Amino acid sequence: MKQLLSSRESKRNLIRALIILIALISGIQLATFSGRAMNIYQPPLESFDQNVNYIQGTKTEKELTQLMKNRHFIGTVTLVKNNHLVYQQGFGYANQTQGLMNSGKVTYQIASIQKSMTAVLLMKTAAEKHFSLDTPVSKFYPQIQGANLITLRNLLTMTSGIADQRSIKKPANDRQFLQYTVNKVKINPQMIGQLHYQPVNFVLLAGIIQRENQMSYYKYFEQNIIKPLGLRYSYFYQNMNKYRAVQAQGYHFNPQKPTAYVPFKEKRAGYDEQLGTGNLYMSNGDLYQTLRAFMTSSILTPRQTAALYSPGKTRSTYLSGVYSIRQTVPQLLGQQYSGYHFHGTEFGFDTIGDISKNGADAVIFTSNAANYGANNNYSLDIPIYKQLIDDSQIF
Repeated sequence: MKQLLSSRESKRNLIRALIILIALISGIQLATFSGRAMNIYQPPLESFDQNVNYIQGTKTEKELTQLMKNRHFIGTVTLVKNNHLVYQQGFGYANQTQGLMNSGKVTYQIASIQKSMTAVLLMKTAAEKHFSLDTPVSKFYPQIQGANLITLRNLLTMTSGIADQRSIKKPANDRQFLQYTVNKVKINPQMIGQLHYQPVNFVLLAGIIQRENQMSYYKYFEQNIIKPLGLRYSYFYQNMNKYRAVQAQGYHFNPQKPTAYVPFKEKRAGYDEQLGTGNLYMSNGDLYQTLRAFMTSSILTPRQTAALYSPGKTRSTYLSGVYSIRQTVPQLLGQQYSGYHFHGTEFGFDTIGDISKNGADAVIFTSNAANYGANNNYSLDIPIYKQLIDDSQIF
């Protein structure tokens, strides 16, 4: 009997050894034949700080170079393919007075793209505090007339019927600004369900995040996005002085004198009234890694992510801070182009880009001398996004 047990144990040990050996061999083969894919799946944070060009001589580079030249682009351009940084270059000055050139380490005010992050934080709060995107806004703001007619999803898709947002025009803390906003908000019942872009929608969402979590929007953002993702070049306006060495200055653009560098002067109240909507600075690399985390459900669950980027009954093309590429760009109907377009602009800063639905491919153009007259939105990023995906020479 002892011999039989010993024999069985020996067989089990042999089987275990064979399984381990097969796993090791498979791992070696996988690393040998698909090592590129393994190495680039989770690239180190430092790789997104660098200026690189792995698209040299490709059609993508030629088209990109021509676009940049035609539009006198000043800022940083970042291209990612298969989760790998393939191109990142800075053009012109980030801050002419300081002699700081644009590069992968420079931070820019990302303006309205911050709304996509507020949306994720709202979804996370909803899951933790047990309410849904279909919860009426009146649950949180009963004092707003008509708030019972709209839901949180209406705020997320800009279909709330809120007509406008009046500037506070003087410095204010979060409590003061939220109170001012709630007092001024007017909902037009006839506009409910129609896409009408107004930042105030996300100010109200930021207020919900603060109230439900009993902490500032900024602290909750840091705890749930900056720290978990290990972001090094992301901060809010309150900390601008700490990051002057890598911070871009926003400039007016003059097509006759593209390197004139006339600074925008942003008042403190201009930052205060961007709660949840546009007072965040980020490098291109941090921005990509954040959006990729959203696409790959690294912060939310897959089910929560799907719910967040659904228009629901609103049928809006604006989905929680981003736009559906397939809905807004008819020429990119192929499944390979599925993803989201994002855009933020204010005070000389203009960030435009696209990211695939799986987060693996992305194009980001961030300018600190925004050429608004050139109408860069879609016309600058979409051709390069398509070419990046189509170009078989790149990874």
